Amino acid sequence: MFSDEYVPQCVPGAQSLRRPLLAWGAAAALMLLLVGLIVAAPLAVAHGHELLGQAIYQSFSRVCHQLPERSFAVAGHPLAVCARCAGLYAGLAFGVLLFPLARSLRSTETPARLWLFIAAAPTALDFLLGFLGVWPNTHFSRAATGALLGAVAAFFIVPGLVDLSRMSHRRRSKRASARREAERQLSLVAAEQNAPSDYSWPSSRI
Repeated sequence: MFSDEYVPQCVPGAQSLRRPLLAWGAAAALMLLLVGLIVAAPLAVAHGHELLGQAIYQSFSRVCHQLPERSFAVAGHPLAVCARCAGLYAGLAFGVLLFPLARSLRSTETPARLWLFIAAAPTALDFLLGFLGVWPNTHFSRAATGALLGAVAAFFIVPGLVDLSRMSHRRRSKRASARREAERQLSLVAAEQNAPSDYSWPSSRI
């Protein structure tokens, strides 16, 4: 067969995109699961699945105060997290899903940190003004400012996960290479020891 008739067995660049795609897919699946659980908690309680609903509430209680008066309600029961946290989770899920449309998954570069501070400013301002009693923040203001922060945070988190997946792959590749080299050295030693003493192996010759 001539060289110009060779058909490549894989598409160039496909292998380099595999791990970033898996990292992004895992992050997207996790965020969708968390958002689903937040909504599932009140629905489970409303439909008589008290044990399941309380288990979800208990899980999210470690990261949120869950005050009913500061939470959206579904089917007469509050979500598993407050309005601000609900916006944060929803915004993060949206940002992760949108990421491949905005940036290449092959890139591990993050935006300037200034953008994260800018995105966090409305959340901090909304909390501070409400805490000081300057103006009463609402479910909408809490959720909207949280969603903005979550969406921007996704553009810092996804590149980090992609880079982490590549580092893990490189470490495994190095360990595999080291193991193969050790096996090769052992096979060479065994071959040298078993070689005839006259011609087959230079160091074994008389």
